[in-house]
Amino acid sequence: MITRLSLLMLLFTTLWACSSGTATPKTDPLEQASAVAVTLPGFITEPGTTLHWHRELLWVDDPDGRYERRAKVLQQALQLEFERKGYRFVSGDQEATYDVVAVAMLGQLADQKEVQDFFRLYPSLAKPAAGYGRGTVLVAIAPAGSNEIVWRGALEVYTDPGKLPLAQREARLRWAAQQLLRSIPAIH
Repeated sequence: MITRLSLLMLLFTTLWACSSGTATPKTDPLEQASAVAVTLPGFITEPGTTLHWHRELLWVDDPDGRYERRAKVLQQALQLEFERKGYRFVSGDQEATYDVVAVAMLGQLADQKEVQDFFRLYPSLAKPAAGYGRGTVLVAIAPAGSNEIVWRGALEVYTDPGKLPLAQREARLRWAAQQLLRSIPAIH
């Protein structure tokens, strides 16, 4: 009887230790993200599914082109993440299964009503973080030549564009692409 009780206590202690270790929230704002994705039944993937950029990634709040390099790095990161999951991108003169549209912005999505109305997704970090802004990345996928969105995702992250070195900013853009496309099904 004592042995059985000891085993149960040991099992309970082990399970409690495992669950309490994973519940620790990330305290560094640059490690936090809020992602939302919606997949509709029309999003069917299979080996050979191809994607095409409907247009270059648009950085919404950049009328002077200051974030042009970041937009290219982010688009490349998104494409790389899609390819890592088994999708293949084709050029404009080849027929694709789906078109992809991506938008990025600094600030909150609520400040961009037109973008918010199009994507109808509302990622939101829990609370403001002192000294950090917010940035949002949105992606939509539609059957080629159609406006019927079958997958859309949005990600909000804390940003620190003026303080991080270039290499760290670009690493964060790649990290954001991974977080955003986490729910995209892989093609095997």
